[in-house]
Amino acid sequence: MFTTENWQAGKSIIRRLKENGYEAVFVGGAVRDFLRQKVANDIDIATCALPEEVKLIFKRTVDVGLAHGTVLVIEDGVPIEVTTFRSDGEYEDHRRPTDVKFVRSLEEDLRRRDFTMNALAMTESFQIIDLFNGRRDLENRLIRTVGNPIDRFKEDALRMLRAIRFSAQLDFSIDHQSLKAIQSCADDLSYVSVERVTAELEKMWVSSNLHKGMTYLVSSQLADQLPGDFPFHHDKWSNLGNPQNALVCWAFLCLLQDEPSVTELTKAFRLSNESKGRIKQLVKATTIRSERMFTVDDFYLFDEEILVHAESLVHVWQIGIPPMPIETILNNKRSLPIQSKSDLVVTGKDLMGWFSKRGGPWLKEALSAIEMAVLHQKVVNDATKIKEWIMNESNSEI
Repeated sequence: MFTTENWQAGKSIIRRLKENGYEAVFVGGAVRDFLRQKVANDIDIATCALPEEVKLIFKRTVDVGLAHGTVLVIEDGVPIEVTTFRSDGEYEDHRRPTDVKFVRSLEEDLRRRDFTMNALAMTESFQIIDLFNGRRDLENRLIRTVGNPIDRFKEDALRMLRAIRFSAQLDFSIDHQSLKAIQSCADDLSYVSVERVTAELEKMWVSSNLHKGMTYLVSSQLADQLPGDFPFHHDKWSNLGNPQNALVCWAFLCLLQDEPSVTELTKAFRLSNESKGRIKQLVKATTIRSERMFTVDDFYLFDEEILVHAESLVHVWQIGIPPMPIETILNNKRSLPIQSKSDLVVTGKDLMGWFSKRGGPWLKEALSAIEMAVLHQKVVNDATKIKEWIMNESNSEI
């Protein structure tokens, strides 16, 4: 596990800091993932060195969060965040401390963290520093707060949703006292921005234990605090499995409404216009599929991802829909004469030349007619054939 270039760069940074008289260790999720024998996505280092002291030691650094003690150190081409040990001030807004205080104590730094599994530290020689029984909780697959759970959740309300998300990502259970504390503090979720709520939900959407996450979301009472009035409680969530896809989950949440409204959903969770468009397509395709088999026009209108997801979703959403094999869907989609209007071998310029006419509304109508004719194989996608067809079939209208 210590053979990747990131770990090696991290070890080099720690050695340099120690050579200059400073304590430094690996912290956070990287240590957790190391103990679980998983590949760490991000490697973070904590040190008693102040930011300006870190910058004096290393040639290449970037100021990414000096107010919170974080300096990005570039070591052997690898960027790694190095953060000064700190303690947090008061959390007046239930999200962020009013100030941070740099300290020289690793214990004080670890004490401020959210969960015991994230309060582990590790030296560059594999020695684990476990001050809050995080290793035991990891072995027991348990999410437990550092210290009093109500205090931790009152400090930062986002931690409640993070506990739910971690349960889905790691397939861990939430400690009983921590779960009770979330239930007691659930209404504090209102202090968290919609954007942060959405980000945590989407991390849960792509997890491999969606059902566990959704179950905790409901039992913790956090589902009642989410924006809008959407069916997070619906029993059909247990049938969805693990699509590991945010688009599918958003669309499913919308479909479970009595009257699906993509606009209402995307507005409530402040989703991007791109997400709105994709969700709208998937909801439309799934609704179509609940009424009939896909047609040539459907295969043309929707891309492969939408078609495949719609086929999967419709059988969870509705009962008794005749199946359409995925292979058949893909074959039908890929065998279309054209996949989009851009595949046509003729352009508006060609039509204006053929008819000796300037552009206008007729041009768009003519191109659409050609597009549909080629799609439905009334004419092959060949310039000569298309010219002959448009002259014979549409001349009276142009």
